[in-house]
Amino acid sequence: MTRRISYMLVVILLISSALATAVEFLHPKLKGKEISIRNVVVLPPIVKMTKQGVKGAEGMAKEEEEAAGTIASGVTAGLTGSGLSVESPFTEEALRDNNELKYAVADVQRKFDEIAPQLYKKPKDIRKGRFSLGDMVAVLNSKGTADALVIIRSDGQKQTKGKAFMTGGLVGMATSGKATFISRVALVDAKNGDILYLANYITSGIPNNKAFDKSFRSLSAPK
Repeated sequence: MTRRISYMLVVILLISSALATAVEFLHPKLKGKEISIRNVVVLPPIVKMTKQGVKGAEGMAKEEEEAAGTIASGVTAGLTGSGLSVESPFTEEALRDNNELKYAVADVQRKFDEIAPQLYKKPKDIRKGRFSLGDMVAVLNSKGTADALVIIRSDGQKQTKGKAFMTGGLVGMATSGKATFISRVALVDAKNGDILYLANYITSGIPNNKAFDKSFRSLSAPK
């Protein structure tokens, strides 16, 4: 019984902590320093959140909007902290007033989501240079100054206490306060669309500045 209680406490501590586990995959040209990344442009994050209850799942639109802002801020801080120059020109206002730009951003986001299932299934293939969105991405690099586009996806799920107890008993109830997020940050070559970098994160609660603080060090621009 004592051993079981100790195990439950360890599980609770691991899950309830704000731990961000980052697993990185780099394109061979990036890892081999054949290319470097100095200037990046961040696309609006796409965040999905659901609350799992005894009667089923429901959306969390208000929470998604809040999470998107927090995640974008955290990723930007992490990239900047690694010495990269970061721009976020595709604001809601900018897209609302420019249909051509809005559709261009949507096309790139859609193309990424088309290859995402295979990308997430075999992320190690990034190390072989096997994934690309194609040169359609260049339309978002009109100034020609960006080295990479930053694409962010995050999926959060939160259980009600009733659902958590059904699936995990007391341990489930103890960890039901925060949503668990699976997040991914990809860097795409701003000229030819090659997937240069992918990092996967698992966090308890919305990933924030702390979650991304030590990320992207492998992207540090040469001095």
